[in-house]
Amino acid sequence: MIAPFRADRDAARSGSAPWLNIDAHHNHRGPYTAASALIRTVVEQVSARSPALIKAHQLTLLLVAPEIQSWFPVRDEVAKWLAVSREGDPRSWTRRLAHGIADFLLSHVAHTAASRFLLSLENVDLADPLDCEFMAVLLRRADPERLLIRIGSSCECLDASLLSALQTYAVTKRLEPGAQRTAAAVPRAWQAWLRECAAGWLGEWLGLTDLSKYLDLAAINPPQCTLDEFVAATARRLPLADRRALAIEYVESNCTSDRLLAKHAYAALPDRERKALHLVRAAALEALKQESLKLGAIPFHHEQASVDMTPLLVASNRCMHLAYYEASLDWARRGLRMLGPDRGERYSALARNILFSLVLLGRYGEVEEVCAENLALSNDPGLLARTAYAKAILNASLYDPSRRDYEAARVWAEKALVFVQMLPYSPANAAHIAFLRNTLALVELRTGRPAVALQLLSEALEYLTREAPGENGAERAILLHNRARLHGVMNQPVEAIANLTALLECQPGDSAAYFDRAILYLRLARPEEALRDYNAAIEWSPPYPEAHLNRAQCLISLGSQAEALADYDRVLELVPNHVAALVSRACLFFHQGHLQYSRTDVEAGLRVRPTDARLLCLRGLLEIEDGQLDQAYQSFTKAIDADASLPDAWANRATVRFKHGDLEGATTDLTQALSLREDANAFYNRGRVFEAQRKWTRAIQDYSRALDLSNENRPDIERHRELCRRARRRL
Repeated sequence: MIAPFRADRDAARSGSAPWLNIDAHHNHRGPYTAASALIRTVVEQVSARSPALIKAHQLTLLLVAPEIQSWFPVRDEVAKWLAVSREGDPRSWTRRLAHGIADFLLSHVAHTAASRFLLSLENVDLADPLDCEFMAVLLRRADPERLLIRIGSSCECLDASLLSALQTYAVTKRLEPGAQRTAAAVPRAWQAWLRECAAGWLGEWLGLTDLSKYLDLAAINPPQCTLDEFVAATARRLPLADRRALAIEYVESNCTSDRLLAKHAYAALPDRERKALHLVRAAALEALKQESLKLGAIPFHHEQASVDMTPLLVASNRCMHLAYYEASLDWARRGLRMLGPDRGERYSALARNILFSLVLLGRYGEVEEVCAENLALSNDPGLLARTAYAKAILNASLYDPSRRDYEAARVWAEKALVFVQMLPYSPANAAHIAFLRNTLALVELRTGRPAVALQLLSEALEYLTREAPGENGAERAILLHNRARLHGVMNQPVEAIANLTALLECQPGDSAAYFDRAILYLRLARPEEALRDYNAAIEWSPPYPEAHLNRAQCLISLGSQAEALADYDRVLELVPNHVAALVSRACLFFHQGHLQYSRTDVEAGLRVRPTDARLLCLRGLLEIEDGQLDQAYQSFTKAIDADASLPDAWANRATVRFKHGDLEGATTDLTQALSLREDANAFYNRGRVFEAQRKWTRAIQDYSRALDLSNENRPDIERHRELCRRARRRL
């Protein structure tokens, strides 16, 4: 619904069924204003009768709507998980939260709501980007027969991801406001028309029962006067008490109301009175002791009062802690505007948030500009250290590989160390020193010296333990995780597992650590332990596709194909065009004999990635099943052209060549496949080709090698080998 005024959008709503109305305007609670309001409302409705639903989604719910912590008991390990800083997490972290919120609402609708759930989200053109991301996810995943979503906006200037989702999944209605509310529709006899309407719709709309006595008709010069100008003139003629009451109404809406008379009455007050109203509103909101208000309305009102920017710094810091980088950047920039020329500690704290928000948002050009400004204007060693660190990490890992400069990264990291050492001793500064050694370790790894990198990480952990005991949980976890990854690169999985186990002892809810340890367990052929860790990775995070994709592969190795299929379905629910999941599910369907399902996934994957070698190879196998050998040959050839390192493509094309009687071509393809990967089936198939060519010795060698690698089809292989031995003895 698109219309300038909410009243017009509400009037266009059809039906008499009750809607859940949520105002998404970011002034209320900043990031996740809409999502947190939705969670609070639904949890309040279902907490008593559906505790299992809340428990299943509690991590997401408690992060997005922290006020509900007081509504039900929270386990100690969950409280510890909530306290972990998300700063440094990729921007995709909030996509997990969006899916977690959607999971909760869709589960509620599916299992609790008695009829179709009607959700109205208003003022989305003024919503925070994280709410827009959530709404885009919900629009894609919701079945409108069960959950009907109504999006209200005053214009089409929307977040790009939300606009794309609306264009794909929504029916758009553009509404003209009541004709009498548009300047173009005003008759030529303007003053007479106003007198006629003053006691009618216009007075009702403006909220005045006796509008005519406030009309400043002489000040109106039709046709240049707009409705907005007319309302402003009217507001200025109101009695002070009426003007103040309307202004209070506007401030109590957190300045989100589109009621024109209230907005202009607020603007007509003296500046001092407006600021006083904001301070009163801020105090009232602070008394509620609700954490999410500290990310929206509370700092907003302090900003409007122009008295204290501390709440803006608090909001920026908290948003960094939660990985809400756009909001942290916004509050930090607004805080700097309030500070003016002051370049003290608060300036450095805000500048630091601006710098790292931009880094984590991937806006590297702006990062360079901020770094140049900090280096030119700041004398604060702390800010200079962080600026040098940002320059180091840009050159070490964030720039495009062709632009990275590892020597420059080393120089900047060493400069950062010098700046930190200029600061007074504190556990936080000691942690910073240890963490900069992590950056130097990254440089050593990228320049081909993993042993030196490992030594630096070990020294950093020892320094942290010695200099800042008990104060280093987050930094210690990062260093342990990086050392585990380094052991993995050095093909030392046992040592890597030991590091991740140590990490999980101090942070038992670290999903990424469980995920990485599961990969290592699989490398060591310990699938049961890998499955346990994949389950924990999924339990300790809002949903993300990689955990389900990897768990599916682990389940297949354990023979649990039905459970693996459910995980592939889950991946594709989260990311509909996830090519790896489409390939894996298509393969599973193929081996189960569900060829049509497999074909559907292959076609869907090829629409996304037409030159994917695995999909082309699988399409060739399906074409063989259909008896379309020529098409299969073309598919395998295209797969080889796309990725000549894929052994299955060579081996499968050899099958087609063999069926066509091209024994030399089949031998060539199988030999190439075996040069890429030793495989029992490929040795067996090449043995069959040599047998057909009466090359008995070579056939016997391939059959023997196939038996060394696998016991599958052993009787058949032994039979062929014995036939070749007899044939050779007859020579």
